[in-house]
Amino acid sequence: MVTGAAGAQVGPGGGYVLDARAPLPPVNITPAQAIAFATALAAQRGASYAAEGRVALEKVLDVMHAADRRWAEELGARVWLRDEDTALGTTAATGAVGEALATRRVLALESEDAAGRPTKRHVEPHLLARADDHWYLVGWCRWREAPRWFRLDRI
Repeated sequence: MVTGAAGAQVGPGGGYVLDARAPLPPVNITPAQAIAFATALAAQRGASYAAEGRVALEKVLDVMHAADRRWAEELGARVWLRDEDTALGTTAATGAVGEALATRRVLALESEDAAGRPTKRHVEPHLLARADDHWYLVGWCRWREAPRWFRLDRI
């Protein structure tokens, strides 16, 4: 038996076998990453790979730490999709909005209304919603003291 670098050995067919004493590190998926998978799958419900994707997502959730899984499930409950076959996409605000949802932090938003007028608001994010071909942040607007829908492409 010839031992190679990093705990590998030459296998019976000439390939390599990893030494059992040199296990691969665990794959760590954050709750936000699990939600990204779930949202992408939900947005592509009609795709040929959708069923396999759901099975893969369950496997990911099964190996997550219990507290992280609960957090992922709670965060996942805060994404609502009415349209099918649409992905979240990337805007300047997508990352900040997702992070604020995950960490329950108030967002200081600069957005535009339908007429293009700029506004500044502090919003308590509650969920992401997909409807009428647009993504929205639904949250409590501290300025209006009421719930509001903010289009992500205008933030």
